Amino acid sequence: MNSWFNIPLILLILGGLMLVLRHWQRTARPNPELVRKLLHIPMGMVTLTFPWLFESVWQVAVLGGLAIAWLMTLRLYRPLAQGLGSVLGGVGRRSLGEVYFPLSVVILFALTPGQPLLYVIPILILALADAAAALVGTRYGQMRYVATEGYKSTEGSLSFFMATFFSVHVPLLLFSEAGRPESLLIATILGLLVMLIEAIAWQGLDNLFIPLGSFLLLQTHLAMDTSALVARLVVLGALIGFLWLWRSHTTLNDGALLGAALVGYFCWSVGGWPWLLAPLTLVLCYPLLIYRPTAQQPLSPAEKAVMIWQPMENDSNAWTRIHNVYAVLSVAAAGLVWLFLAQTFDRPQLIYPYTLAFAVNLAVICVAGLSPVRYWSRRHQWQVVRHIVLSWVLLFGPLLVFQGASTRAIAAALVGLVGTALGAIAFYRIQPLLQQHCAESVRWVYRALFTTLVSCLGLGAIALGAGG
Repeated sequence: MNSWFNIPLILLILGGLMLVLRHWQRTARPNPELVRKLLHIPMGMVTLTFPWLFESVWQVAVLGGLAIAWLMTLRLYRPLAQGLGSVLGGVGRRSLGEVYFPLSVVILFALTPGQPLLYVIPILILALADAAAALVGTRYGQMRYVATEGYKSTEGSLSFFMATFFSVHVPLLLFSEAGRPESLLIATILGLLVMLIEAIAWQGLDNLFIPLGSFLLLQTHLAMDTSALVARLVVLGALIGFLWLWRSHTTLNDGALLGAALVGYFCWSVGGWPWLLAPLTLVLCYPLLIYRPTAQQPLSPAEKAVMIWQPMENDSNAWTRIHNVYAVLSVAAAGLVWLFLAQTFDRPQLIYPYTLAFAVNLAVICVAGLSPVRYWSRRHQWQVVRHIVLSWVLLFGPLLVFQGASTRAIAAALVGLVGTALGAIAFYRIQPLLQQHCAESVRWVYRALFTTLVSCLGLGAIALGAGG
């Protein structure tokens, strides 16, 4: 049988399932999230068969394109949106998850030719774990934490972890050459990591991040032995536990802290200990540098309107945790670019612009924390100088310890001082304009681009022969 004929078959199943769910929705009025997931789970199970139903990635791409066109029509064409489209749109939140689902299936199919296990496990996680988290969280969630968009529940996240664990462990145990200890460890690590990804995703992007992240993690972790997997599990658990205990000392909300743990684990697992130092130092030190004892120095009305992260006068130890995962991504973006380039082109000396990116970010965070009252005063200018020096010492000091304090390394670190100073001073000059004319989300994008550009000065350190 020509596998092209399977395309209309899959579309008929999608349409028929939506009709059945719409009829049930009109007669029984169930929870909209339940209706959405009762479409999500069966269609996920159907897509598990694609490695055996389709011979070419083009066939899956055509099917995915038709499915996306149909789902977008349901969203945008009002008569359909108010009828059949309510099967997906009844949850009342902005999301393109239904579009990302078929897109992720097409990308996975293209990435896994002749490797059905690497395709099936991520789809299984997406179909079962994501639905389990949503349904358990909606019905039984009591212990809530702040996520990127609204709240999520601890019960939902634990359900996600358990469903992911079994979605990975059982297939690996039955259909791969991985031993029992390795399959247990891989399932536990993937359960934790993908749970973090799900916790920080927004606007339906979990339907893209979960399967693609699961694929990349499987591909890298399947090649590891037991000792390497144990080390990764220990480091991951330590990062999550430590940052969670540290949460009251930061301005990051719960979702942002989980995102920070994910970034830290990624930097360590890809680059090693020297590449973890910079992000870990930043998240530990920035609260100490921007802290103001409000009990002794109460905020003025103008300061309260801007410095909303500072502790209240009646509780000088409790930060207002206002920063979400966008802040984490903005601060980490430049460093992740340099880490990617270092690994892709085997250039470990790119740790210098990487470290400079975090040094500039730390200085910028401190400058952003300056009081708006008498912003251009001499006192503030001296504070900028202090923040430059401290940011440089805190970030480049540990690097010199790891790399060795040779003449070339010290010269390269001094290039980092120049870069940190230029970045902090430039941001000090442009910050009032950004606050006046840009929304917060746009400011995070500008900060990411700004620090990436300034960190390119770290290439001067490599020109001096550092790390070569």
